[in-house]
Amino acid sequence: MRKTSPRLLLIILFIFSNLSNAETLPTVDIPKKISGSQVIILSKQGDALSQKIARYYAQQRHVPNDQIVSISLPANTNTLSSKQFSSLSEKISPKLTSNIKVVLLTFHSPYRVDCMSITSAFALGFDKKYCGQKISNKKACNPSAISPYYNNQTDLLWKKETPMRLSMMLSAETFQQAKALIDRGISADNTYPKGHAYLVRTHDHARSTRTPTFKRFSEFWPQDHPIQANFIDDRHQKMDTSIKHKKDILFYHTGLKHVPAIETNTYLPGAIADHLTSGAGIGIGHDGQMKAFRWLENGVTASYGAVIESCNFTEKFPNPQILIPSYANGDSLIEAYWKSVQQPGEGLFVGEPLARPWSKTLTTYQGQSLIIRTSELEANNNYLIEERNQLAEQWHETPNDITLKATKSHLTITIPNAQARHYRITKKPFYFGIMERPKS
Repeated sequence: MRKTSPRLLLIILFIFSNLSNAETLPTVDIPKKISGSQVIILSKQGDALSQKIARYYAQQRHVPNDQIVSISLPANTNTLSSKQFSSLSEKISPKLTSNIKVVLLTFHSPYRVDCMSITSAFALGFDKKYCGQKISNKKACNPSAISPYYNNQTDLLWKKETPMRLSMMLSAETFQQAKALIDRGISADNTYPKGHAYLVRTHDHARSTRTPTFKRFSEFWPQDHPIQANFIDDRHQKMDTSIKHKKDILFYHTGLKHVPAIETNTYLPGAIADHLTSGAGIGIGHDGQMKAFRWLENGVTASYGAVIESCNFTEKFPNPQILIPSYANGDSLIEAYWKSVQQPGEGLFVGEPLARPWSKTLTTYQGQSLIIRTSELEANNNYLIEERNQLAEQWHETPNDITLKATKSHLTITIPNAQARHYRITKKPFYFGIMERPKS
């Protein structure tokens, strides 16, 4: 008889415990873990849909009201000039404190800044080194500068001297579509899903340049992993696809102008999908090549597309060999997706940024005690735990008799009689249990 692993048992207990507590679990902010408190939302002045999406996202992800900023954008244009973007950046600069790690855009136009995508411009700063096209020859494609966040395993976002933030666009043609997307992202959290990754080689040779990466990844990925990696050779499918009527899709990466039958599939909350082509990031409309937004409308939680002719450099598109392990190891969606693109200057990230199906921190109740089990904190540090009930309230130190238990892999923090709606843990002197406070 096979023994159940402690990790699997923990996850099972966590899931069943949360069935009754899903509506009452508080938020818990942890150092170096992106949460709603580190998001700034930029909505578009005069755009009722953009502002409604911003308000709903802030409410659902607990983004403070003073981090919702309405910005003035030129009407009837898809592209900002570098000068216009510079002016916009200066206006919102006071809001971009060191606490802000994510810039979320709740509009779908403009989507470009000169030759860069608007999400890359907000994350990397506008710089033509991130553009492959040259003014002298716009028909020619070239590599562009490498993102400092590519495959980054350091604390880059959290270094005070590093101003980089990640950016994503969350918009839709209707509020119902945007609401469904946001709700999917939230429902993905801490689900530890089992599902499939489909890495597809198509008949379109020019758009299948990621095929060697797809094959390598499917070969080395553990066969017994909850995510099943499937390399699909679909070259014989000229007008059709093998990926239709599939269930439990977590990742779907392919290369076509138009991907057929995506509406027939079932995508798990938190799923990511994209197709390598030159125009997937060019707006939200239905003309030309299939837009990244079609994935979102059919149940995917995030996608990616080029906003300008990028040619088929694999470095300019998501690499599942980096994306899937990063996501499955507990990164938020936006962190994992950004890590996976080496040259993202011309690419637009769209979706719900904070989805985190595989968390490094599990929160549940045992009676009236809140149990926080995390591998994101170091045992040799002291921590201050604070609480509040409303986002507008000031934080104050949790008065309860908190206890901490440390192992080699994680910390377990127990807060008895936990009744607050929001908790945060910061690296400041704090003494657990029987440890004495220093005398003043």
